[in-house]
Amino acid sequence: LACFKRECKSVCDETFYFISFISMADLPSTCTQRFLPCEIGCVKYSMNRGIIGEFHKFIDPGTIPRGFRYHCQASSDATHKIPLSNFELGSANYNHIFQELFTFLKPVKTNGCIAVYCKVISECFRVDWCLNWLASKAGTINPVKVYELEELIVKLYEHKLMQTPSKTRVERMMDVIVWDYAPNTRCKWHDEQDVVCCALAVAKKCAYCISESLSSTYNFEITPSHVPKKELDYGTKLNPKVLVLDNNYKQSKMDRSSVANRYFSSPVQGEASSISLGKWNII
Repeated sequence: LACFKRECKSVCDETFYFISFISMADLPSTCTQRFLPCEIGCVKYSMNRGIIGEFHKFIDPGTIPRGFRYHCQASSDATHKIPLSNFELGSANYNHIFQELFTFLKPVKTNGCIAVYCKVISECFRVDWCLNWLASKAGTINPVKVYELEELIVKLYEHKLMQTPSKTRVERMMDVIVWDYAPNTRCKWHDEQDVVCCALAVAKKCAYCISESLSSTYNFEITPSHVPKKELDYGTKLNPKVLVLDNNYKQSKMDRSSVANRYFSSPVQGEASSISLGKWNII
């Protein structure tokens, strides 16, 4: 039992990096340039300490391929709102951006690579492509390996509870939008523009989801570094994908905590085993 407790403590002290790229637009697979990276957000996180560092930069995506300017403008207007050109915050110093990112990520390595996690597997290709693009622009090789965050959460549950959780439940947990307007989540520019789509916000919300869902399982305390202070002005914004009300039903009041528990309760039913586990290895 003592060995098991020490093992769980080491997992809670483990450092994870959550990353997100925003592209000016996603171009067709027939194009050599699949993405136009214009923003990167990354956070450093541990279950014991919460978010312990953040990295954020706007990137000059370069020249927009001919024939795609309207496509990029429509994408920007509908999502991130980042200007296509003459954006004073966008940097074309790709070597400096990559070196700063590498310095931010450098402490954590796995088999010679730096491990980072993005929200869902569909985003892994974009993040990997953008990292390789940024490294190429900087004249170096990309040492970063991208993994799916959903798979990490599944493995964290397996590690503690000795059972495989429902991936559908994990996907639902990651899909909530309860923190879209939480304070100190978006970057300063997106917060001032009141735009939800922000690379830093995506990375931070990954940390929030892990904190809410695993705090009871791993028995770590939730602090403002784990989840932003809950305020009434954003705490009732629920995900329309999972909350469906009948047209004839009038919802007078809703217990916010009960709704949150519906999303963030453990996807595995059962008690933690007290037997000793093997060496911790999440990847």
